[in-house]
Amino acid sequence: MPPTRATVLLVDDQALIGEAVRRMLARDESVQLHYCSKGTEAIETARAVHPTVILQDLVMPDADGLELLEAYRREEQIRDVPVIVLSAREEPATKADAFARGASDYLVKLPDAIELLARIHHHSAGFVAERERQRAFAELASMERQVREKNRRLDEANRRLEDLNAGLAEDVKAGQDRLHAIAEIGTELSRIQDLDILLERILGEAGRFAGAASGSIFIRHGGSLQLEYRLRDGLAAHEPALATFPLTFDAAAGRAALGGDPTYLTLAADESPAAGSIGGLPVEGCEGVLLRSVLALPLRTATAEVLGVLLLTRPESGFSEEDRRLLVHFASLATVALERASLTRSMILRMIGMAELRDPTETGAHVNRVAGYSLVLFAEWARRHGLEAGETERQRDRLRIAAMLHDVGKVGIPDAILKKPGKLDDSEYARMQIHTVIGAELFAGLRTEFDEAAREVALRHHERWDGGGYPGPGDPGELASHPPDTPIRRGLSGETIPLFARIVGLADVFDALSSKRSYKDPWPESKVLDVIRAESGRHFDPELVEILVDRLDELRAVRDRFAT
Repeated sequence: MPPTRATVLLVDDQALIGEAVRRMLARDESVQLHYCSKGTEAIETARAVHPTVILQDLVMPDADGLELLEAYRREEQIRDVPVIVLSAREEPATKADAFARGASDYLVKLPDAIELLARIHHHSAGFVAERERQRAFAELASMERQVREKNRRLDEANRRLEDLNAGLAEDVKAGQDRLHAIAEIGTELSRIQDLDILLERILGEAGRFAGAASGSIFIRHGGSLQLEYRLRDGLAAHEPALATFPLTFDAAAGRAALGGDPTYLTLAADESPAAGSIGGLPVEGCEGVLLRSVLALPLRTATAEVLGVLLLTRPESGFSEEDRRLLVHFASLATVALERASLTRSMILRMIGMAELRDPTETGAHVNRVAGYSLVLFAEWARRHGLEAGETERQRDRLRIAAMLHDVGKVGIPDAILKKPGKLDDSEYARMQIHTVIGAELFAGLRTEFDEAAREVALRHHERWDGGGYPGPGDPGELASHPPDTPIRRGLSGETIPLFARIVGLADVFDALSSKRSYKDPWPESKVLDVIRAESGRHFDPELVEILVDRLDELRAVRDRFAT
C-alpha cells in the first residue's frame, strides 16, 4: 500500500534549516509541511494544523526545546503526536534527556532525505493507526453504554408487565378463565424481541381471543398511522402495500390514537352495514368490508405515548362490555411487549447504523433482507425436522435479530481496510476476518434473550461447510486481543457450524450476489442460483441450498418488501 498522508510541523528558528527540510520533503507528495520559526508559537501552531509528526529543534533563542517537549505532552490535543528531535547536538546525555521528556525519535541534523522521510512515515503511520484504534474502541464503548441503558429500560418494562399481570389477578372474579388466558398471552408476548414477529402475534392472538372477523394493527409514525398487518381468515399477514393513513378524529383508528381511549362503534339492529365505514365514520384498512361492529384500541404506554392502534371487527354481534374490558387489558399487555420490542429494534438499528457508517454495504435494507431470507429458510428446515410450533416461533424471534446484527463487528475494523477500493493483502484480510470475533465479543456477557444467538451468528457466519472458512475453533477473546498476521483458512465444518450461522451465511451471500453494490450490478437470478448450487456441500449446507431453491417465491417476496 502507498504511504498514508503525513502532516509535519517543523519547529526551528533557522530559516535555512526550514528551507532545507522543505526541499527534502517536497519529493514526497504524501507529506504536507508546516513551518514555525518561533518556539513560543509552536503549541498554538500545532493546535491549528493538527500534525501527525512534529520535527523539533532543541536550541532556539525564544524557547527551551527540551521544556517544549514536556509542554506538548501537557496539551490534550497534541499530547500523543510523535515528536522527532532534529538537533545539531550529539551528546548521549542530551539524547537521553530528550527521550525522558517525551521525544519519540532523535536525529542529528541534517539527516539524509531518505532516512528523514522513512522516519516521518513510520511515526505518522503509527500515530494515525493508534488514533483509528482509539476511535473504534470509543465507538464500541459508546455502543455498550447504549446497550446497558436499553437493558435498564427493558427491566423497567418487565416490572410494569409484572404490575399489570398482578392487577389482572386482582380484577373481578367473573371470567377468570379469560383473564388467565390473557395473562398467559401477555407473558408469551413479553418474550418476543423482534418487532415484526411481535406485531404479527399481537394481531393473531387478539383476533382469536375476540372472535374477530377481521382486523388490523397500525404503528404510529408522527402524524400518520401505518398499517403493518391485516387479519385474514384468522391469520395475521403482513400488508405488502404498507398503507398509510393520516391521524384524524374523523376516522376510527385515528380517533383512538389521538384521544388515547378505546373507540367502540356498533350499528343498531335496524341499521344496514356500509362498506369501509360505520355510522358515517371511515374505518382505516377496512375498505370494501361490510361493518357492523368496530373496536379500535390505542396501544398506549404508561407515559401516555400512543405507539399504535389495534383494530378489530365483528360481522354480527358486537363487543360486550366484558369483551371490551378484557381487550383493553390485552392491549395494555401488548403495549408493554411492543415497547420492549421497539427498544430492542431501536438498539439494533443504532448498531446497524454505526456499522453502515463504517461499511456502506451494511445497509438497513440489506440486513432486513438477510433476516427475511433467514426466516424463510429456517421455517422450512423446522417443518422438515418436526420442530414444535412454539419452539419454532421462539427460535424465529432469536434468528431474525441475530441475522440483522451478523456484521456489526465491522465497527472495529479500520477505515483503511473497510473502504480500500482494491483487493486486500493477506495482512489486511486477516484483520478483516477479526470482525467476526469483535461482533461476538460485543454480545458476550449481556443479558437479553437474543445474545447467544447474535453471538454465534456474528462469530460463525463466515464458516464453510467444507471447513475452509473462519474464524475456526480458536478462542474469540484471544483472537480479538491478538489478531493473526495471516488469514485463517481452517474453520469449523459441516454440522459443527451452528444452524443459525449456516442459515445466515447462505442468506448473506444470496443477497450480496442478488443486490447492486458500488463495485457491481445485481446478478441475474439464474446466475446466482448456479453459483449457490455449485457451492452446495462446499461453502453451504446442502439441505439449506435445497430449501433455498424450493422457496424462491418467498425469497422474492422478501426482496421486494425490502428493495432499496
